[in-house]
Amino acid sequence: MRLLRWELCPNVVLFGESLPQASWHRSMEAIKTAELVLEMSLEVYPVNQLPMMPKGKTVYINLDISQQTTPFDLTVRGK
Repeated sequence: MRLLRWELCPNVVLFGESLPQASWHRSMEAIKTAELVLEMSLEVYPVNQLPMMPKGKTVYINLDISQQTTPFDLTVRGK
């Protein structure tokens, strides 16, 4: 019996796969109106573009903050 990918990991986008367009558009609309956005990685495209969109406060949480290029309201070095 052959299992299909979505049976093994539903609602998951793996590296190298594209996000469903509807999900991406909902994410962009939600982040534009968010009062607070917590960002934990700036390495994964296209999600690394989202911290530049909110009108609310932004917080970056990561162990490695040396490569941070996007201005955040607060930066926390940690997990």
